[in-house]
Amino acid sequence: KAVVSTQSTGMKATTEKWGISDRMLMLKTYKSCFQGCDLVDMLVAEGEYNSRAEAVDICHQMLVIDVLHHVKFEEQFNDDKTLYRFSADEEDGYSTQQESIKVQDNPNRDILLYQLCYHTENRKANPISLIISDVKVFLTHEYHQWPLPRLQPPLPLHLRGQHFQVLFDIDIADITMLLKSDKTLAISTASKCFDLTFFTDQVVSEVVQLVSKLWEDMFGFPLQIC
Repeated sequence: KAVVSTQSTGMKATTEKWGISDRMLMLKTYKSCFQGCDLVDMLVAEGEYNSRAEAVDICHQMLVIDVLHHVKFEEQFNDDKTLYRFSADEEDGYSTQQESIKVQDNPNRDILLYQLCYHTENRKANPISLIISDVKVFLTHEYHQWPLPRLQPPLPLHLRGQHFQVLFDIDIADITMLLKSDKTLAISTASKCFDLTFFTDQVVSEVVQLVSKLWEDMFGFPLQIC
């Protein structure tokens, strides 16, 4: 029970057994996914595990070793209606990597830039992580945790936590203007402005250069920079 085989568990699961279907969440359709509570129900009903807590632990282990993943690539398994997908059911054959934030429905899911900075909101500056992919800018709160050895049993539920909590995700296509100053950068969209402070002007320039290039690649003309 302590070790899960990716070969046996990671195979294509049948719709009848796992309740896999296309589901809608927040006006977005996620294909070939299932609810966490349904998977726990099935494991307990099969008699392999004596309690829901034990089944949740094995589900979390399956998530850690990439047998399954959250549809938005969060790092916690929950015994509720949270949606998950088996890695074998990924249409593009993509397998998740724990160290990266992924962008749903996008084949290029690597992090292009990662920087620490401060986000000022309501006159309060909060430390955050800025993460840029090829289609989004993420403002995240990062929980620093020591990595666990691969074969170590999963932590109990009360000690687990997500590595990143996404506070804001900004579509690069929605950015209307970049306003830069001394170690500061404002990212403006039609509905909100995000005020960021970095440690050096060089970092500000790197962020501006990357975001403006990604935006220009999408639209074919330069992004407004002030």
